[in-house]
Amino acid sequence: MNFKSVVSLLKANLAVILLVYILLEYFNQEIDNYKVILIVSIYFIALYNGPAIYLLFNYYKNNKDTEFSIDEKLRVITITERENQKIYNFEDVKYSIYNIGIYYKNAIDKNFRIPTLFSEFGYWDLTFKNGDRYFLTTLLHDFLLDEDKVKNTKYRFRLIPYIDKKHKDNGVDLKPIKTHNKICSDKLRRNFNQKTIEELNYIIENKSKYQPKAVFLAKKIIKERTLS
Repeated sequence: MNFKSVVSLLKANLAVILLVYILLEYFNQEIDNYKVILIVSIYFIALYNGPAIYLLFNYYKNNKDTEFSIDEKLRVITITERENQKIYNFEDVKYSIYNIGIYYKNAIDKNFRIPTLFSEFGYWDLTFKNGDRYFLTTLLHDFLLDEDKVKNTKYRFRLIPYIDKKHKDNGVDLKPIKTHNKICSDKLRRNFNQKTIEELNYIIENKSKYQPKAVFLAKKIIKERTLS
């Protein structure tokens, strides 16, 4: 299991609790600070953590006996459910849909949305030509919003991306956010061309610290050097 989303959730909760404590100490409230912290924390957990906790249970229930891996060189996807392993070629994929939070729809409509505690949650609705269908969540791998694993991958944006097995919508195309103009892009490219393979791999392995465009460019340059 991939616990990155769980760790992020715990960090957010600890940060809020610490912030509440600091504010109470700063304003020197003439009340029982610890009691207030406890009450505020409970409200925070109930109101803001509710959807995230629901998604965790929803994802775990569907993926607790599932494993999957992707070999991009051999272009195969291996999925194991209750020790029953199946191997598919990329060409066997009929529908590939990333179900992710509404926050990431900013890439299409340019409307500003603040990320939520469960923005990193999502799942891959993957259907093969033989009728097999899987719902592979971020509890298995941190793969969403990375470079598409198969061609013609679509995106479906929802406020709370719980697993919806009845939905048949093919989704929409994701248009990359244009955060840099051509001059900035060329400058970034020149800068990355000077980096070593180790430095580029570090960016890929620590992608949460970098912009998606930087991670994508690092992968592209490594691929170009490998082929040359």
